Order: sequence, then structure tokens, then C-alpha cells
Amino acid sequence: MRGLAARHPAGVALGATAAYFAILAAPSLLHSTAFGRDPEMNPQSAPVSQVPLEVALAVSVVGLVLLLGWGRSARVTSGPAWGGLWYAVPPALVTLGLLAVGVSVVTEGGGDLGAVLASGLIQQVLILVVLVGIFEEVLFRGVVLHGLERRIGPVAALLASSALFGAMHYVNWVNGQSLCATHAQVVHAGLSGLLYGALALRTRSVWPGAALHALWDFVVTANGAFLGSAFGDAPPGADEPESLPMLALHYFEPILGLVVLAGWWRWHRRQPPPSWPASHPPEGRPT
Repeated sequence: MRGLAARHPAGVALGATAAYFAILAAPSLLHSTAFGRDPEMNPQSAPVSQVPLEVALAVSVVGLVLLLGWGRSARVTSGPAWGGLWYAVPPALVTLGLLAVGVSVVTEGGGDLGAVLASGLIQQVLILVVLVGIFEEVLFRGVVLHGLERRIGPVAALLASSALFGAMHYVNWVNGQSLCATHAQVVHAGLSGLLYGALALRTRSVWPGAALHALWDFVVTANGAFLGSAFGDAPPGADEPESLPMLALHYFEPILGLVVLAGWWRWHRRQPPPSWPASHPPEGRPT
């Protein structure tokens, strides 16, 4: 297995992505709600019943990295570059600010915040998003980013892995979510991948991005529950066109991702050439 990964890292990465897509899509293929026919499914839904599946996915993808011998090179077991961690602070603060806005809207709009918290849903969602963050970041910013960068370089690999990360969300359409909602989710996920991937490059670790990823999923789901408690499915102003500041806020992840990528580029140019293990030389270099 390690020999195959050394000879064909991009193929192994793409094969792993296809395999996980099939695993996630297969159970719904013959279901009556498949391919956009589940009116209850939306990007804010949190299938907490899938926690056992997410445990299996997270454990399996970390095991795959170790099996391939990519622990350090895929930034899963490597220690982070501590100087780059501050890049995770602005997106974390923006995300927490969005959560604060959701809580504020609920309390001012008469929603029953206590009932949502007492139901235990938020605690279950927190467990779910942590597992999802681990699985998706280790797969896309670990396996896929590393596998592709060995072939096409880190920047192109970042763009390609982000596009694949977005496309992976079409599994939600297979599982019943409407195609329109899935298209929007695919675009947003692909753009957010720029931030997570740039953080992986700059910090040399997938874990800061995994933490931000879990935080974002938690805030989106929690705000959906909070705002639904206060207003039902459509909070006031939901159908109004977004202003320029609101558009910037909506797409803050790719904007900050470009900032992190620029910071990584300056930092990368000052680093000594990487020392690749003799058994895993990058393509194009003599062994």
C-alpha cells in the first residue's frame, strides 16, 4: 500500500475521495427520498443519528493516513508551525460573532433558547460537528491536498482539493436534499476550503482547520435551531438582497483564506527546501 501511495499519490488521494463518496451515497440510492426528494433535509439539518457513522469515518480516514505512511507529510501527525496559528483567530472570532448574533436575535425575538439547550440537541450537534470536522479535514486537507501537491504543487493542489471538497457535498443531493440548496452548499464549501487548506499549508497541520470547520458547522446548525425557535423557517429579512458588507461577511472564509495563502507564500519562500524521506521522493526528483 505504501509503495502504491509513493508511486501514485494523486491517484490514491482521488481514489479515497471516490470511495468515501460511494460509502456516503450508497445507503440512499434506492430510497424513496433520494435525489432531492426529502423536503426535511436542508444545509442546516444535523443528522445526529449518524454519529456512529461519523465515528467510523473519522477513525477510518486517520487510519488510512497512517496506513499510507503519510502521517507527517499529510500534516496529520506533524507538530504545527506555531507562528501561523494566529491566522485562525480572525475567522474564529467572526464565526463566534455570528453565533452571538443568533443568540441575541432569539432572546430579543421571544424564542425559547432554554428549551433548545435543555433538549440536548446542541450537545449532540457539537459531537457530530467535531467528528465531521476531523473526517473532512483529514481527507481533504490531509490525504487529498498532500496527494495532489506531490504532483501539481501546493497552490494548485489547494485549489483542486477545495473544488473536490465542494463537489463532495453533492452526496447531500443523493441523500435527499434539494438540488438548489445543494448547489449553494457546494459553492460555499468549495470557497471555504480555501481557508482550511491555506491554514493547513501555513500551520503544517490539519487540526487548526478541523477546529474552525467544526466551529462553523456548529454555529450554522445552532443558529438554524435558534432562529427557527424564534421565527420558524424564515427570519425577518431573509429574502432581502444582501448588501456589500453582508456579502463580505457571508464569504468571509475565502476572503480570509486568500489572506492566509498570501501569508503562507511569504513564509514559504523563507523556508529551507523540504527534506523528503528516501522512500517517498516527490515526483520529478531523483531518488
